[in-house]
Amino acid sequence: MRARVIVPQHALSEAKSRLGRVLSTRRRAELSLALLRHVCAALRATADVEGIVIMTPDPAVRAHAARWGVPTRPDPGPEFNRALSEVIRATAARLHAVVVVAADLPLLRPADVAALLAAGDHGRLVLAPSKEGTGTNAVVVPPGLTFHAAYGPGSLSAHRRAARALGPEALEIRRPGLAFDLDTESDLLALDGRGGYGVTPAASRPGWR
Repeated sequence: MRARVIVPQHALSEAKSRLGRVLSTRRRAELSLALLRHVCAALRATADVEGIVIMTPDPAVRAHAARWGVPTRPDPGPEFNRALSEVIRATAARLHAVVVVAADLPLLRPADVAALLAAGDHGRLVLAPSKEGTGTNAVVVPPGLTFHAAYGPGSLSAHRRAARALGPEALEIRRPGLAFDLDTESDLLALDGRGGYGVTPAASRPGWR
């Protein structure tokens, strides 16, 4: 399945607020940019990804994306889910799926993206749950389907309900690369235990803040 991918990225000043106890604002911004660049690289390396766009309200993110060669689209705001739904509608095309992928997936690999797109071949909404099983880290919206984003606490249940209202229940795909989102200090330490993948220092290292 050919797809166009949207990667939402919040303003860097607000990035990774749950890590505020262990990382400075600057470090959190650097981490967010590293994660975003990693996700975009995995997407670009996937054959069936027709295009990528980063949706962000932050001019600094847009400047970095320009250097990476990734197009951006201003967040039309003010309410995130409404804004994302508008961008999904604007991105939709008759022969392409629209995919939304979280910007904070440090283990994401092209094989994960390919598996996500393959699941979308069934013509049904596809959801990739977060590791806790409550959030949504990726969505595949097949051509011709209207999707209203419902991100926030309990988004997976909200998206399941939305899928049932549209017809058959959504398919769900569970892979470590799609499930592991980096939100908390324990996530940071777990990532470091896997080798860090070049996106973050360990809490025990000098210069943590």
